[in-house]
Amino acid sequence: MENRRLLYYFILGLIFTLSTSFSPSNYPKVPDSPVRLFYIQRSANTNTIVYDANLLPNGDFDKENPVSVYWLRYQEQGQKKELTWIQNFLAYGISARETNKENDFEAWIVSYKKKKLKIGFDKHKKPFAQLEINNKQAKLSHVFVKTEGSNLRPKVLYVEVFGKDLSTGDDIYEKIKP
Repeated sequence: MENRRLLYYFILGLIFTLSTSFSPSNYPKVPDSPVRLFYIQRSANTNTIVYDANLLPNGDFDKENPVSVYWLRYQEQGQKKELTWIQNFLAYGISARETNKENDFEAWIVSYKKKKLKIGFDKHKKPFAQLEINNKQAKLSHVFVKTEGSNLRPKVLYVEVFGKDLSTGDDIYEKIKP
């Protein structure tokens, strides 16, 4: 019964959030943070999914849960809000596993396992997410997802991926059409 109620609220929330569309130029700027890995914005509304490094007091990644994922609810008062169980396990959550190198993880968004991220530290000990963007290794900054169609099953029209080329430091961009 509880699972059915959660599904009901999820569907109602999805219908509400997908009923409005915004231009990316109207989106609030996501504040920077020393633990910010990247964020995702969607055409459905300005609410933003944020991915931050989950660090221990000694500065290392928490091996059990290296990435903290949450909403910035700009459609409300801009407050931080945890993902629901369904959002975390079927849509925006992240899975990660440590590689053979200390404080280095392979990760992926649960709803899209094809593109793997590398989560680690840069030379200044700042955590970052590395992703191949336009056939080059890059520091991932943010993602924008454009959808249309049914409120219950939106169709992804394209995904825009933004970052910095790790070799040159130049901005890099890729538009992916499913």
